[in-house]
Amino acid sequence: MKDSMSIENILKRDHFSSAKVISGHAGLSKSVKWVHVFEMTEVRENLKGGELILSTGFGWKNDDGLFLTLLQQLVERNVAGICIELGTFIQDLSEEALAFADAHDFPIIVFEEEVSFIEITRGIHADLINHQYERISSLEDYAQRLNKRLLSIDNYFDILKNLQQYVNCQLIYVTKDHTVVTVPQLRDKEREETLAELNAPPEKRTRWVLKQPVQVLEREFAVIYLLCGRRELGEFESLLLDRTATALAQYLLRELYTEEKRKARETEWLMGWLEGEHTAEEVESRLNHYKIQLPSFGAAAVTVKMNMADGSRKNPDVTYLNMLVQNIFDQNGFYVFPVERRQLITYILLNRKQEDNWKTRMKTGVDRLRKISMLNDSSVASFQIAVGKYTRQMDHIKESYQTALETLTLQSNLPPEQHKYFYDDLHMYRLISLVHKHSNLNGLVDEYLEPIIQYDQKHNTKLLETLRVYLACNGSKKETADKVFVVRQTLYHRLEKLEMLLGSDFMDCEKRQVIEFALVAHEYQQALHA
Repeated sequence: MKDSMSIENILKRDHFSSAKVISGHAGLSKSVKWVHVFEMTEVRENLKGGELILSTGFGWKNDDGLFLTLLQQLVERNVAGICIELGTFIQDLSEEALAFADAHDFPIIVFEEEVSFIEITRGIHADLINHQYERISSLEDYAQRLNKRLLSIDNYFDILKNLQQYVNCQLIYVTKDHTVVTVPQLRDKEREETLAELNAPPEKRTRWVLKQPVQVLEREFAVIYLLCGRRELGEFESLLLDRTATALAQYLLRELYTEEKRKARETEWLMGWLEGEHTAEEVESRLNHYKIQLPSFGAAAVTVKMNMADGSRKNPDVTYLNMLVQNIFDQNGFYVFPVERRQLITYILLNRKQEDNWKTRMKTGVDRLRKISMLNDSSVASFQIAVGKYTRQMDHIKESYQTALETLTLQSNLPPEQHKYFYDDLHMYRLISLVHKHSNLNGLVDEYLEPIIQYDQKHNTKLLETLRVYLACNGSKKETADKVFVVRQTLYHRLEKLEMLLGSDFMDCEKRQVIEFALVAHEYQQALHA
């Protein structure tokens, strides 16, 4: 494909055999889109950019100031250059005008004899029209060949290489994750210089630059850049870039579709694992497929739930969260398999280190995860994480998953200070939850604690809190007084009231156990009502 018609090309035509370039030599490579006979001194909206002006100077004659003003307007409108016929209306041009043209790489070409502007425009316009037709045909040919290649290529690099060979310019491809591909390949220093030039303001670049985003499903996946120093990059190259970006988008969409199908199959299998649908042999076979030797130490399900704040337009970035979880727990000795379902993300964590410290390592990972900025953003109303029961049998992961879900439910029914992240740490709360489902928990709480609760409400005292601390301190009066911030005499008075309300035997083993259970059940009920 021929390059676009430049001023330098035009100067080789017969009608320009006697023409002289007297200023703006550095701009001779500019592309010419049209030739325009122009005798006015005010440009306004008459010129769109890329024109080569033909003039006799009739509009300004020998008014140097008026000509300089015209030059300034032509430069502002991105006109390619101007050809002036000397002798009829003007004899020469001012040094100030020539200096201005040089400073702005704006070619000034003079004819020192009379020429036919009609013949010049007719010849150039005919070639421009033919050239445009060739480009349209070439563009269609390029697009057709590109579409055919799309059927067989298995790497987007082939598409980039095809464009680079067609335009013969430096191509840079930058993905959204900042991967940079250069065609042809650049050395490290050249690569750094080229990337710096892309980020520089247009006036500081040494090459023409075109860019075209590659968008898939309304998201920008990458940007293609073309750089060229020996010729101007214009509309034709922009159209080629556009066609290439469309082809890349189709390729990437196909890859995304294939990947999503693979992920869907993967999620379905993992969900089946969580639901207990696979035998130990099937799990072992699947793990071997991932090149993971079946660990002899065990596994656990970790479930994460994020609730977004009301009015938040953000959606949780699950991909980013999965990357964080993968990184955090991998460092702590676990293989990670994410499963997203019903606003919950469950991670199957396979322990690949010694079993005796699995919980310590798991807790380290959970603590790190809870501190990440993404989960403490104002757009996240609440974040829950629960670790299910640890299992040594790979086909029993269902039990771990169900206990992780149960832990999430219990967390929702407990005050924040009582939150437990491990199912194994719930202890009494597991029993309370079970009793609450299958028997009259309210009756039990009322029977043992109602007298104290009513006394506190009537007299504005803190007997219930004192009882809770006293039992937690195993009956130590000194430790209890310190923790409830009262003197011994006040504590003795409260204990007398407790004996009066509960009976003097409330510290006997069996009765004490029931009272402790009732206290925890009361906390559970309070959280439910809140």
